[in-house]
Amino acid sequence: MRKSKILAKLRAGKVARICCCGSPIAFFPAMAAHFHYDGIWLDGEHRAWEAREIETMLGRHHAADIDCMWRPPTKEKNGLYRLLEDGAAGLMIPHVSTAEEARALVNAIKFPPLGDRGFCGGGRDADYWIGKPADYTDQANRETFLTVQIETPQALENAEAIAAVPGVDILFLGPGDMSLRLGCSPAVNDPVMMDVQKQIAAACRTHGKAWGRPVGTAADAKAIIDLGAQFIVHGSEFGAVHAHFTACAADFDSILNETAGAPVIPEGKTY
Repeated sequence: MRKSKILAKLRAGKVARICCCGSPIAFFPAMAAHFHYDGIWLDGEHRAWEAREIETMLGRHHAADIDCMWRPPTKEKNGLYRLLEDGAAGLMIPHVSTAEEARALVNAIKFPPLGDRGFCGGGRDADYWIGKPADYTDQANRETFLTVQIETPQALENAEAIAAVPGVDILFLGPGDMSLRLGCSPAVNDPVMMDVQKQIAAACRTHGKAWGRPVGTAADAKAIIDLGAQFIVHGSEFGAVHAHFTACAADFDSILNETAGAPVIPEGKTY
């Protein structure tokens, strides 16, 4: 069974390098592996994916030997462990606000005695039964991980209780949703957000769990690593395209001695 590179880093006390992708880009796993990422967060909460696109993309992660952490649009039990059968190294679940919700997720994606995941053994995670190890269920529990997102004041209040749940591996701050609810900026160094990050860090330190958040700069990454974060998301296909087009548009402005100005969106056009 394939071993998780993210879990190996976390267990060694190191920082895991994660990037994000919300589109079925064939070359993305190979490219991320080439640039020494440990895993990719594939987003299905806010982006649309077909079932076969997901299965194919997970196969590309295995071919590149890089972890895939899938964020699904559902918390339905069978739908969650199907993603692990198809080869996801871990799952990220949005809006987990209580320890009871966290325990239900562990129950859904971990085999007994830790949880109540359904058994197949014919999926990619067990090498389609051909290479299934005798201790497959133990290895599956050990080499897959559960990331829960802390995105609301209720979740923050319950962060320590959530971190205490056996089978929860990572607490991941959702700065956009959290800042929206707290009326602050999502920036790492916003005073309110800094208090949020310190509270999550303390909960994880108490219970031996990892934590992290997405960042946009090296300075932001260093700031949360200094707080003890080990799970850092830095880089995405969306951000890369946006940054590249921004630079290319500036090149055209310079070459043509003109300013294109703000993009013109026809009235009523929402894309």
